[in-house]
Amino acid sequence: MESFQDLAVRFRAYHTNSLNVALHMVTTPAGMVSALVLAKQSWPVEVFAAVVAAYVGSLFFALRSMGLWVATTAWVAGLVTVSVLIAPHMALLDSLKLLALAYAGQELAHFITKERTFQSTYMNKGTSVPGLLLEHTYYLLPLCLDSLVHMKESFASWMVAHNYVVRCKLTSTEDRAALKDVYDFVTAANPRRDNTAHWWYQLLDGKVGAAFSHVMQCPPVLGMFKERFGLAYAIDPIPAMNEIYVSSTTHANNSDTVFYTQHCDGPYSVYPFCHVYRVMLAVNENTQVETLFTMERSGGCLSDGDAAGFDYNREIHVISDLPTKNVDRRITLKLHYVVYPKCFGALGRVKGTLATWYNTTARNLFLNTISPSGVFWKFMAWNVIFWTKRVRELELYAGLNNVVLAAAYYLLGAHIHPRFFMAATSFTHYCMYIATYHHRTGINFGVFKRNVVFFKTIALTHLCWNYAANFTYDPVSLAMLVVGYSLSTAATLALGIDQTYFGVELGVMKPNFVGGFPYNCVPHPMIVGSIVGLLGFHKMASFRAELPYLVPVHCLMYLTHMVQEQVQDIYKKEWSAGAGVGKTSMAIGAKAGKTA
Repeated sequence: MESFQDLAVRFRAYHTNSLNVALHMVTTPAGMVSALVLAKQSWPVEVFAAVVAAYVGSLFFALRSMGLWVATTAWVAGLVTVSVLIAPHMALLDSLKLLALAYAGQELAHFITKERTFQSTYMNKGTSVPGLLLEHTYYLLPLCLDSLVHMKESFASWMVAHNYVVRCKLTSTEDRAALKDVYDFVTAANPRRDNTAHWWYQLLDGKVGAAFSHVMQCPPVLGMFKERFGLAYAIDPIPAMNEIYVSSTTHANNSDTVFYTQHCDGPYSVYPFCHVYRVMLAVNENTQVETLFTMERSGGCLSDGDAAGFDYNREIHVISDLPTKNVDRRITLKLHYVVYPKCFGALGRVKGTLATWYNTTARNLFLNTISPSGVFWKFMAWNVIFWTKRVRELELYAGLNNVVLAAAYYLLGAHIHPRFFMAATSFTHYCMYIATYHHRTGINFGVFKRNVVFFKTIALTHLCWNYAANFTYDPVSLAMLVVGYSLSTAATLALGIDQTYFGVELGVMKPNFVGGFPYNCVPHPMIVGSIVGLLGFHKMASFRAELPYLVPVHCLMYLTHMVQEQVQDIYKKEWSAGAGVGKTSMAIGAKAGKTA
């Protein structure tokens, strides 16, 4: 019989995806409950208890890890309790259905995440299969628990604002030759320089059409998606949206102005798990026009084979001119792809179809407003710019996904419980803090900051609304609110918004070690101020009677994150290098500002 340690190493290789592991933590206990119910119904109580005790006891020697054994024992105790409670109410057929559903659920988990099943690695080993299957089954629960701490990304990543901008550069002889063919085509066509020029992919043929087709499927471009999304995602080109694009030397008073305005390209941001990507690929040298990603806080000149891909419906971006001037035209290929979980099938491809319909409509509008003539088309050009700015503001300050999610919670609350909306939206920002601080890599800082501010605003609105609705005069409560939130606000101003919201931890800025007010007067002023302010709400008797648990849960979440910051202290080097009290106190001041 293989040792658990060796078996676990092999098992982990097929359970690296956090969704796969999460589903296994549902299906495996469900399967064990069905087996335990069957045993409870078939055996005397003494035999049932002895078998469970023998299983747990044998694992003590087999696992050789006290922590894993304790976790497994706790799970077994919980599953036995559930089984004993439900056994009198389940027929034999019900138990068998649950067992079959659990097995099918595990297969479905692997299908969804495109990870091969561990069972499939030994099913062709002939007479050894029964023994290997029995060993796999015996260890299944601790194997799943072991995978929890060895998967590629923790469950915290589900709450994180991931960075979805991808980049590559075309350098191979074949890729460079294809770009040269595109360049020669544009040069021969010699389009006007005072307007943008466009050639749609469907209308290209001959050498330039073949060159475009090559670039669309070239390894660097497809590879950057595979590196970002992994094997579980399909990457399908959307040829109908593709074009050769040549920049204009002017962009005033027409729809070209949109490109020099922060904007999102498409309207379908609320379409979960699926992405339509626009890839801007520079055909020739460019030292003038920058492509900037507002929320990611990155960008630069795409030049001579550089490519950047971004979510067509979600990523705010803009182009801007540097003082340097291009000698030649700026020629760019716009490539488009729909990237979706393979298990979505046609549902994922539908997003590509929707984006194509929208892009075709928008394209026709743009073509008529590049050089608008007449009152109607001038009005339409104004509309393009006006609504582009409004959508940009929505995405920059709230995010359509957040608005729709909050609205969904509100509507659900109307049918579930009057407090559901408040419970669902009061603590989301804490979960985002904790998850992001834990994860800290590949984060889109602008999106993270927007999301936490959005949900924190809702949480504070709940507190203020209920405080006003249940108001009775309490001078101590009012004083605590004023003093607490004034102190917290002063700490935020001292640190700056970006450092308050993990700007240092996420690598977007250098630390600003604050030694002035309020850090020179109060230890951990942001934490102290926020807790005092929260307790100010709770101090008022009528508020406390109406919502006895709201502020305590706020404080618990706040303190949980504070402990996390102390345990995962990124300022340890500054602490150990601090020479004297002054520097140490500044380090404390900076560190204390992270629980916003």
